[in-house]
Amino acid sequence: MINSAKLIEFLKKNYIGLFLIGLIFFIVIFSAATLTTKPRFWVDEAFTVELAHNFLKFGELDVRVGPDQFSGIPYLIQSTGYPLTVSLAAVFSFFGFDLAIARIFMLALMAVFLIALFLFGKKLFGAGNAILSLLLIATFSSFYASGRTAVGEIPGFILLIAGIYFWLIKDKYFWSGLFLGLAVAAKPSVFLLALPAMILALLVERQDFLKRILKIGLGVLPAIIVWILLVLEHPFLKTVWMEIVNFYKNPYGGATASNIINNLANFFQSTTLIYFGILFLVVILGRYWSSEEGRRRPFYNFVIFYGIIAFAYYLRSPGWLRYILIAEFLILFALPQALTDIFSRFSAKGGSASGGKVSGIKMTGGKLTIIAVLLLAIIQITNLFTGAQIYYSDSAIKAASFINKEFPGKSVWIADSFEASVLLETDKKYQTVKVTGIALIGNELVLDNYSPEVVVSLNNKDFTQSEKVILDNKYDIFNNKAGYEIYILR
Repeated sequence: MINSAKLIEFLKKNYIGLFLIGLIFFIVIFSAATLTTKPRFWVDEAFTVELAHNFLKFGELDVRVGPDQFSGIPYLIQSTGYPLTVSLAAVFSFFGFDLAIARIFMLALMAVFLIALFLFGKKLFGAGNAILSLLLIATFSSFYASGRTAVGEIPGFILLIAGIYFWLIKDKYFWSGLFLGLAVAAKPSVFLLALPAMILALLVERQDFLKRILKIGLGVLPAIIVWILLVLEHPFLKTVWMEIVNFYKNPYGGATASNIINNLANFFQSTTLIYFGILFLVVILGRYWSSEEGRRRPFYNFVIFYGIIAFAYYLRSPGWLRYILIAEFLILFALPQALTDIFSRFSAKGGSASGGKVSGIKMTGGKLTIIAVLLLAIIQITNLFTGAQIYYSDSAIKAASFINKEFPGKSVWIADSFEASVLLETDKKYQTVKVTGIALIGNELVLDNYSPEVVVSLNNKDFTQSEKVILDNKYDIFNNKAGYEIYILR
């Protein structure tokens, strides 16, 4: 018979560990049923999987556009960098190449993400607020929309937290720079913004500013060198670096001014922007009213600076909210402590936070923080199960599986359908690939050079006139599978 007193004592002693295990268990159960289909396998993830697979098979962090032929511009197409792609290649070497393996690996990183956040949050805020931070993040739909896919936000955030840990907790700036550099390498488009945010946060502190920045810069350097060695075949060519600079100046291939105007005009039509705009103001108030002078204020400063820079970066984009995802994580992570600091301010003034009662229960600042976080968590988990835009699709998986089964070893040309292309098993694969901000890369379907035995395209593919002539003269429609048209050579 279970001793209830001992059980209660056990729960009191181990509630933190049980809470973490419960969160991880929830993530695994929630994700298992639709592991490879929700979120759908999408183009950025396809690039990660392709790069990892090619690094394992050929030692190349590049996209294959033909048999033994690569794009030649790996430095422009790596939206997710080597900290994830090389790690995923190692996982594939042990468990085999499979999309499910990649997704399971990302689930494992989501668990590491939560554990790392708790350990850091416990040092910075205390165990209570660290748990509340995890609750907010674990009920946030974008944690699953991005976390379950093989992209760089989650591994990069783990590295970012490690960098901040060595900055604020250990006071070791070289190691801080090293992990920050690895975070940037994991996802340059979002973690590159952490560099100016940290510089500004250190500038506000003023103490030994130049010395600290120098040490951080020395720490970042090894991550850059590894990237150059892995990605750049000709690192001393000026044209290569000019291509990189020009691409990052305008990575969208569109007009920046019109993007900014449109995004500002649509601000109040986005519940995400409104929600996090309000929470961001709470974090600013928490920073303003924080009484702690040591570690928390510099962290608040970093979150605020990063949030402002990330929002400005989002405004330049075509409206891609994923550019503010890391800012959203940081805001949710800091929010319980910000609420505590706000309520403590009123408590110090003798306000209701210190002595108000509800149904005979004294409402302290800590209890008000718990209530506020629980209400937000309920809102978020309701959205997660009812309204979250985590898109489901198995079309690319079904189409690739069908082609692998029906045409094993056949030569295939696949048009602008990178998600399906990555999952094809044939070594005789030709393709064209669209990358935002870059001209079409790959091998187009031409009459004289080669005649692949199978042609694959999305149903809505707008073929060029020359491609239409080739298809009419040399190919017959074989099947329509999961939204893809399949043609076979006569």
